[in-house]
Amino acid sequence: MPIIGVFIAKLIAMSLAFVAQYILWKKYASFQTWLTQNKVGVVSALVVLTRIIPFILVFVILKEEPRGDVPFFYYKASHAVHLDLVYRDFWSFHAPIFSYIIALPLLIVDHASSIVALMMVGELICVWLTYKHYKTVSSEAYAKLLHYLMLPAPIIICLLGGQEDIWLWGFALGALMIWKKSNSDFRMGLMFALSLLCLKVTVAFFLFPLFFLIKDKFKFILSMALVGIPSLALLYYLVGWDFLMLIKHTEDPYSPNLFSVLRPLIGASVNITKMNWLGLGLFLPLATWIGYSVRNKSFERAFPLLFILTYGLMQLFLPSAMAYYMFIYLVIIVFELWQHTDGKFLFVLLLLNFLLIVEPFVYVYHNNPVFDSFAKLSNAGYALEYLLQWAFVITLIYVLRACYLRLKVLPELAHK
Repeated sequence: MPIIGVFIAKLIAMSLAFVAQYILWKKYASFQTWLTQNKVGVVSALVVLTRIIPFILVFVILKEEPRGDVPFFYYKASHAVHLDLVYRDFWSFHAPIFSYIIALPLLIVDHASSIVALMMVGELICVWLTYKHYKTVSSEAYAKLLHYLMLPAPIIICLLGGQEDIWLWGFALGALMIWKKSNSDFRMGLMFALSLLCLKVTVAFFLFPLFFLIKDKFKFILSMALVGIPSLALLYYLVGWDFLMLIKHTEDPYSPNLFSVLRPLIGASVNITKMNWLGLGLFLPLATWIGYSVRNKSFERAFPLLFILTYGLMQLFLPSAMAYYMFIYLVIIVFELWQHTDGKFLFVLLLLNFLLIVEPFVYVYHNNPVFDSFAKLSNAGYALEYLLQWAFVITLIYVLRACYLRLKVLPELAHK
């Protein structure tokens, strides 16, 4: 299907989803008893309608080829399924185990769409764990679960983009749930160490602000070291310094972020890799300072808010950040920041979904424009893309501000 046809299909699906969101929000109280009594059936029906049927329609009936990062994932998985050695025999910007995880569905069906199916299963697991976590602290958790499943952006990001970014939250939430059950910083550290081996180096960003909330810092560091040091030694033994390619994916500018919208003021003569290091040097100390400033807050309640702030600031400050990175923490925005009766924030959620769907298409459709001067904005298509970038950045800042304010009003602990 031509790319414009795909985009029109996205717009139709998004419009239907927005109508469904409004109806659910407006009429939830009227049908709450029935919806609650039939949780399994309602959730299962939504999963079928919003995930399984679209997957069958796109990849089985229409026989579309997966887009986004999936072709590169398939390249890696095709090597990994034959037990080729990551970094030495094939390229990867992910952690060493990731390629072998996404190779598993190829053992069943050797097609790139199998990886998309895995991503969808992974997303649903993360969403269900989020619901299980929040239903113990919020009476609105079930309503938020239904709303999230009907949001159009996660469906499109996962189905057509094959993004795994929500897995970062899944592993982090798994670490939190281990901590809640065992009260063990050591075991929590083991989970984070595992996530560093399975996902991306960006997992480590969250550990900086989180560190100040951890009670037994020595045991946490010890558990990370017990896994990390032997793993790095083994990687070096097998592939030498080639494993450092997982931190080298910083050479291309993307959008929307502060750099992309301020680029006309900066000009063309900039090194993107250096700007990424500058962005890292800005957002990571800021996130760490926030973690330090709330060190006396409840660990469990501050944890998800710090997660949003860390990766939201990352998305804001890194020139290599793109809109789809919000998939890392979008589910937490729904469960943590939105009060179900708040129509204003529901509008913000739907606006974010609109921008997550429309801006990446306009950006790619215009061949990934770089606005290194205001002269380029005389083109109507470029001007539209630039306005969409600003809209996303402003909305993201609004969400991060709401998150920070919520974090600051959390009650102080009586003792550490």
